[in-house]
Amino acid sequence: MKDETLYDAFDHWEELSSTKEQRVAYEERSKELIDQEAAEREYELREQELELRKKELELRKKEAEERGEERGEKKANEATARRLLAMGIDVETVAKGANLDVKRIIEIQQEMQ
Repeated sequence: MKDETLYDAFDHWEELSSTKEQRVAYEERSKELIDQEAAEREYELREQELELRKKELELRKKEAEERGEERGEKKANEATARRLLAMGIDVETVAKGANLDVKRIIEIQQEMQ
């Protein structure tokens, strides 16, 4: 049947024509089905939440790795700048060679003095 109203009417008629024991059994089964659907939906929602948390953790991990790589690269560039400055190379050339801006090279030079 496609007509929802007619379906509901037949369902209600069947419910009224049954015995008390049949109604109780029907209601218990209906409750079981509703509870089962609710449990399944809760499980699905928890799975979705878990998946979101996993993605968030992966993103945070990736961001932390990128920050670590950037810090490592910066330290390596600064170490290169120190070596070049110690060799007496001018600030402009050191900035180009160490891939740092002139301002940072001057700061490193002042730290070395």
